[in-house]
Amino acid sequence: MHWRIENGLTEIAHKWRPPLALIVTGVCASLLALPLVAIIALQIGTNWFVQETESSLIKQAAIYASAYSLAFESEAKHTPVSGYYLPPDKRVFWNARVRTFRSILDLRSSQVEPALPDPLQSDESLDAKYKNIARTLGPLEDTASRVTLSKAIFLDFQGLNVLSETPTSYANVPEVQKALRGEVGAALHWRSRAEMQAPFLSFVRGAGFRVVVGYPVISYNRVVGAIFITRTPMQLDSYLSRESLSFLILILVTLLGALIVAGLLVRIVLKPIRALRDQSRHVAEGAHDDLAALNHYGIREVAELGNAVMKMADSLSQRTREIQIYTDHVTHELKSPVTAIVGAVELLEDGNLPQPATQELLVTIRSQSIRMSRLLSHLREVNRRRRNMPGEPGSLRSMLPDIPGLTIKSADGDAELPLSSEHGKVILEHMAQNAVNHGADLLELEWGGRVLRISDNGQGFETVNLDRLGEPFFTTRRSEGGTGLGLAIVIAILDLYNAKLTPIRGATGAVFDISFR
Repeated sequence: MHWRIENGLTEIAHKWRPPLALIVTGVCASLLALPLVAIIALQIGTNWFVQETESSLIKQAAIYASAYSLAFESEAKHTPVSGYYLPPDKRVFWNARVRTFRSILDLRSSQVEPALPDPLQSDESLDAKYKNIARTLGPLEDTASRVTLSKAIFLDFQGLNVLSETPTSYANVPEVQKALRGEVGAALHWRSRAEMQAPFLSFVRGAGFRVVVGYPVISYNRVVGAIFITRTPMQLDSYLSRESLSFLILILVTLLGALIVAGLLVRIVLKPIRALRDQSRHVAEGAHDDLAALNHYGIREVAELGNAVMKMADSLSQRTREIQIYTDHVTHELKSPVTAIVGAVELLEDGNLPQPATQELLVTIRSQSIRMSRLLSHLREVNRRRRNMPGEPGSLRSMLPDIPGLTIKSADGDAELPLSSEHGKVILEHMAQNAVNHGADLLELEWGGRVLRISDNGQGFETVNLDRLGEPFFTTRRSEGGTGLGLAIVIAILDLYNAKLTPIRGATGAVFDISFR
């Protein structure tokens, strides 16, 4: 059950519900995270392609370098060898049986360099050994590039292209310079100036730049040449095409997640708010009594709003019933004095009445007018007390009224009651006046912590229906001008403090308990 009835009011049961702010924050965080996740995924994917291409080029360069070295050694058996002589640490590395290379390139730290410059014309000439080697290496590169899709350039120890008909030098390329010093160089270079102007789009495609590797050719512990090899990484769109099924599944899962989130938002936010809107419309149309709690409120704020709507409907319903009751009773109570006044006026209009009869009719008009004035005054006080807000707790002593002919005794004068001094004084004044009207000359107050007992030595409740005490306009002193609204005013004030007035039938006098919660 999502609701309960307490103190005659329908209330929504309290349980944990996510606040709307938490829902909105979660959705916004998810939406904000999507571009970030996409960028990170793009960077990871492109970086993986780059490192795979780098690793592949190093392996290809190692094979080309081995073929280059064997061809060089067969040509230079008894001739001097030129080139950078390796220091001890590099000789150990290049003469080892197994050599491993870590990835040099990383998009998170490696800068994409400008497009590769054109090779420079050189005044140097190729040694005859390199010209002979070119006849072997040229067909090898041409055949292998059809499969590897990479472009390999064979250089001598000066950085000259051994396959070029005219001497052209790559010695100005940083990766070649590292290779000619016995190191492996790798870098990213833009393919063209146009792609440098639109780096984001080039990164998205994964084809705006190329991987460049410089690999040394070692022979006789000297760098006798270098392999300058380049290739564009696998394009992202090509990879997506190849992995289309996996990405289709990923898209479907994402859509499913979005549908689940949308369904949750509809269930925990949209439907309860719409239902609450309909309830509010019913309240506005006057359907107070037919209102029932919703089966599902979703989030905390909607539940609190629903609770407020239920309380508002109950309050309006109660106020409507009270207005109807007051209207019926006022109509009934005013009927007698109005009839008496009208009859007296008609008799006076006829004239020729003796002086005593005229005076009696005037007294009747005056007394009935006073009765109506008192009745309307009490009604206004009841309404005013119901609109007042509860005040701060006050002491019992400050609430004691001063009624002529009535002695008030209290052993707990310094006790603090959970109602304001002003309201307490009004309550005790009505209770004291009620006791005097029923023949009491002594009123005793006893505070028990949560209950205030009020007792007198008057007529008591021997012949009174206790269930009707406190009912508006119910009085045992109608013939004496009683309005039956004194206890109604007391109850109206106590309702502000969620307190209850209970009459108790005793042996002598009247006894009332005011219970605070």
